[in-house]
Amino acid sequence: MTQLKDERSHGHQWGLRVGTEIVASTMIGLGAGFLVDRWLDTRPLFLLLFFAFGVTAGFINLYYVMGLGERHDRERRGR
Repeated sequence: MTQLKDERSHGHQWGLRVGTEIVASTMIGLGAGFLVDRWLDTRPLFLLLFFAFGVTAGFINLYYVMGLGERHDRERRGR
């Protein structure tokens, strides 16, 4: 029973981390875009641009959290 509980707990931690990676990077991108738009008075140009950058950064972070990026780097270096 404790093994099942540990596996379920690990799954919840994994899901929380994945969600946090995506949401945090998206919010940072939106915030930065909003501030740049207010500074330059160019709404919503930079908001949309930085939103796209934030989502992309979130998925890149997710790729590395899953360990796929490290494996790809090792294969590219020939190890």
